[in-house]
Amino acid sequence: MSNLALAALEPRQQAVVTALDLEFAVRERLAALGMRIGRKLQVVRRVGVSGPMQVRIDHTDLILRTAEAGRIQVRLLPEARP
Repeated sequence: MSNLALAALEPRQQAVVTALDLEFAVRERLAALGMRIGRKLQVVRRVGVSGPMQVRIDHTDLILRTAEAGRIQVRLLPEARP
């Protein structure tokens, strides 16, 4: 499965972080909050198409701007079946 931008994901989709193409300070801050290569995340909700998005990594929720989410590459995980 190919990589895509985190900004392209919809609520409830899960993915694994594959690359962070962000400025050093932003990358370090997100890493301190758990956003690292290889970490699993889930999109909780979005505010419109170009608004911010809420992402959950373990027990930490992050609010990301679309511009930041567009520079984070992820690999989509298959949807879990109930």
